[in-house]
Amino acid sequence: MLLLALLLLADALPSQRQLESSLLEAIAASCPRRKVAIDADLTKACRAWADAAHQGAAPVSGDAVSFYASLESVEPSPVAGIATVNPPSNADRAVGELFPRSCLFNRVGAAAAEVTGVGAVVCALTADHTTDLKRIPGRVEPGGSVDVSGRLPAGLTLPRLFVTRPGGAVEELKLSVSGATFSGRVEIRQRGEHSLEVLADSPGGPQVVAVRRVFAGVAPPTRPPPEAVAAGAGLAGVEAAIAKLRASRGLPPLERDAELDLVAEGHSVEMVRLKTFAHILPTDGNLSDRLRNKGYAYRSAGENIGLSVDVTTAHEAIVGSPAHLANLLDPRHRRLGLGAAKGPTTEGGDGMYLTEVLAAPVVGSADPAGEVWRLLFAERKKKGLPPLQRDATLDSLASHEVRSVALKDGPIQLRDDVPGRAIEQEPELERVAAEILVLGAPDEAATSKNLAEPRWKRLGVGAIYASSKTYGPGRLWVVLLYGR
Repeated sequence: MLLLALLLLADALPSQRQLESSLLEAIAASCPRRKVAIDADLTKACRAWADAAHQGAAPVSGDAVSFYASLESVEPSPVAGIATVNPPSNADRAVGELFPRSCLFNRVGAAAAEVTGVGAVVCALTADHTTDLKRIPGRVEPGGSVDVSGRLPAGLTLPRLFVTRPGGAVEELKLSVSGATFSGRVEIRQRGEHSLEVLADSPGGPQVVAVRRVFAGVAPPTRPPPEAVAAGAGLAGVEAAIAKLRASRGLPPLERDAELDLVAEGHSVEMVRLKTFAHILPTDGNLSDRLRNKGYAYRSAGENIGLSVDVTTAHEAIVGSPAHLANLLDPRHRRLGLGAAKGPTTEGGDGMYLTEVLAAPVVGSADPAGEVWRLLFAERKKKGLPPLQRDATLDSLASHEVRSVALKDGPIQLRDDVPGRAIEQEPELERVAAEILVLGAPDEAATSKNLAEPRWKRLGVGAIYASSKTYGPGRLWVVLLYGR
C-alpha cells in the first residue's frame, strides 16, 4: 500500500506554486534581462481553460485559451502556449517550454489540470503589459456605467476610447487627457456585451493598449465557441466575410480593387521583412504615404492589420477590435484591397500578416466646374439664400487661376490681385471674394466659407484634377470667385 501511495504521489500534478516557480526559473534562464511578474488575470484565464478541458468543455487549443483570456484580462494580445503531458507530474517541466523565446513580455500566467485519457494539460499565457489601467468590472447591471482610466507609458500618446455595443454599433467616446494619464466614463444602458478598447498613437501607428469585455444583465459565456470552419479559402474568404459583415449592417459590399491589393500586399511583405507588426514602418511610411506612392487618389481611406496563424483568424481578430471594426463598417468606403504574407514573428515561429485597405477613390468628373456650380446653387437654395448667377468672365479668370496654382504644385495660395483683376474685367462689380479649395470630390465644395453670405450675386468657378506631393494624387483643385 505504501509503495502504491508513493507511486501515485510521484505521478501527481505539481501545485500552482511549483508550476509558477518552474516557469519563472525557465524564463530567468532564457530572458535574464527581463523582469517578468505573475499576472493574476492571465493565471485566472489559464485556470479557467484547464478546468474546462478537465471537464471536457473546452478543446485543447490555443484559440480556446485565448477565449478565456478575453474574458479575464485587458491585455490586447496575450500569447498562449499549451501542452499535454503524461504523467501529470511532468507539468512543471512542460510549462517551462511554453513561453516565446523572443522574451518580449513582462507578465505571465500558468495553470494545469488532469484530463482523463490524456494525462494533464498545461497552459501559459504571456503578455507585454504597457498601460496601467484601473480595474474595469466584467459584469455590471444595465443603466450603470464603468470608468476607464489609466496611464500610458513613454512612447505612447493621444489615447482614444472605442466601444462596440450589443447591437454592433461602434462609438468613439471622449477621454479626458492630462499628460500620460487619461480617464473617461462609459454609460452601459443596453443588456448584452459591450466591448471596450483603448488605442494610443505609437511610432508604428495606432496601437491597441487595452480591451475589456463587459457584460450587462447577462452572464458571460462559459465555454469557447465551436472551432470555426472557414467560409472560404484565403483572402477570398476574408473578402466574403467582410461582405457578409457589411450586409448585416445594411451597407453595400466593397469592390475589390487591384491597386489597393498591391498596397496591402506590399505592406504585409514589408512587415514580414522587418519582423514588425505596425501601421507605420520606417521604409514605407503610413497608409497615406503608401497610397500616394502608388498614385491612388482617395476621398477616404482606412487600414486594418492582423497577425495570426492564417488570414481567417487574423481577420477575426480584426473584427474583434472596435476601432478596426469601425473601419470595416465605415459607410464612406467603396473599395477593398487585401494582402497577406507569411513570415517570422517577434514571439517566435511563423505567422500570417494580413493587411486590409479600405478606401473611396476619387472618380474624376468630365465637368468638375459644372458639378461644383450645381452643388453650390443647390446648397444656396436649401439655405433659403438668393440664387447665384454664373458669370462667364469670372469663370474664365477662375479657370486660369486654378491651373496656375495647381500645376505649379506650390503653396495653396491665390495671388492678392485676383479680386482686383476681376473687378477690372467686370467694372459693374463692386466687390469680389476669391477662395481656393483642394477637395476629394465636387460635393465637398459645400465647405466654401463664402457660400452662406447672402449678398453675393455672381459666381465664377474654375476646377481641375491635379496631383501634388503635398496634397496627393488626383485631388480636385477649385477656385471660386464670388461677386456683387
